[in-house]
Amino acid sequence: MTIQQMRDKIIDDRKLINDEEIVDRDFTFSEVKNMATVLVGARRTGKSSYLRLFARKMIENGLEKEKVCYLSFFGLEDEQIRFSEIEQAYYSLYPEYDTDRDVWFLLDEVQNVLFWGEGISKLMDEHKCHVVVSGSSARYLSTDISTELRGRSIAYRFYPLSFREYCRFIGFEAEPSQTYDSFHRNKLSALYRDYLSRGSYPALATVDNSTIRKIVLSTYFDLAYSRDIIDRFEITKGTMLKHLMKRLVKNSGQPYSVNSLVHHLKSSGYNTSNELVSSYIDIIKDTCFFHEVRFFGTEKQQNVNPRKLYTIDHAMAVLYREFDDSIGIRLEHAVLMDLVRLGKEVFYYRDQAGKEADFVLADDDMNPEAIIQVTDHLADNAEREIEGCRSAMKNLGLKESFIITNDEFYPKRTDFEEGAVRIVPAWRFSLNASVILRV
Repeated sequence: MTIQQMRDKIIDDRKLINDEEIVDRDFTFSEVKNMATVLVGARRTGKSSYLRLFARKMIENGLEKEKVCYLSFFGLEDEQIRFSEIEQAYYSLYPEYDTDRDVWFLLDEVQNVLFWGEGISKLMDEHKCHVVVSGSSARYLSTDISTELRGRSIAYRFYPLSFREYCRFIGFEAEPSQTYDSFHRNKLSALYRDYLSRGSYPALATVDNSTIRKIVLSTYFDLAYSRDIIDRFEITKGTMLKHLMKRLVKNSGQPYSVNSLVHHLKSSGYNTSNELVSSYIDIIKDTCFFHEVRFFGTEKQQNVNPRKLYTIDHAMAVLYREFDDSIGIRLEHAVLMDLVRLGKEVFYYRDQAGKEADFVLADDDMNPEAIIQVTDHLADNAEREIEGCRSAMKNLGLKESFIITNDEFYPKRTDFEEGAVRIVPAWRFSLNASVILRV
């Protein structure tokens, strides 16, 4: 691309900032001086739209539009664009901004630009500007970022829609609150059931047809496999890897072991090994398509207990469960992502008798902060869920635990010798998790 073509692109892409209606997200980030801000996340979670909205807000708040260099490199993998062309084109258009600290470079799909890591560092050093970048996880994982930018970046995870964001996408503003009147309780409960059904990908928020939603989810799975794994790594057994990835999706949220996966693959006709499957699992986790949950305990306990992988979208979790499209599975995944958005480490817990707590929140020093159980219909599972809470409270030293459920009409608190078990409707928890958990 010539410098003149890049100048034209800078002017043309600026029009994309206001090209379509973009729904606001609750995502925020804090800049670190002399470091690039990086948005990391799975495909189709809304990173590109967020970047355009961020640019729009800055201009609406008074920043001159010429000081916002928004560029999208989507679909330009074969253009051989060099990062130096961006720098030269922008500062030849606006030489008066050479060292203006109010200039922002917002670069989407930056992995399609040659020498982008070196170029961003040079840009920040010589022009004292702000840089925010997002890109496809195919060639844009956290390890790649730190390598390319040589430690001069701070990465933020970007996730699909929360329940509150989903409500906003369909035109209803759901505010966190300590009290809700009957209208809002009924409305939010109904909307949450829709949220569980449709999933958290932005493109599916307003899609009514369930068949189309499944087709789209299947396409997203194929993209994660083909673009984020096959295009990035030298995979010798691509068919087996896809089979493995489908198996992990189908059993999303269930404990897994490498041995059991190897056994399954061998019984399906694949010649494999523990070492190869372990390496493939590491690659799959790197795509941001899953979130890993480990056992709550010492490092030794974590190593001997199985781990769990959850799809970051709750509808994706039941994509390949032909005979078990359970709301309970969706609910557990949705609650997990509510906890992940709090920025806390999330674990699961099981005592020696097999009583389990779905999730345990912990601080950076592995001190437990909250115990959470999840069940769709508490009336059908009350004894098991409460016993899991009581065991976890006793063994982890907490005096309170929470059961998140779709059931509305149930005692909101029950006291036991080990502590209190609080019952919280799922929609209420999603909107008020940090306050309810006091974290």
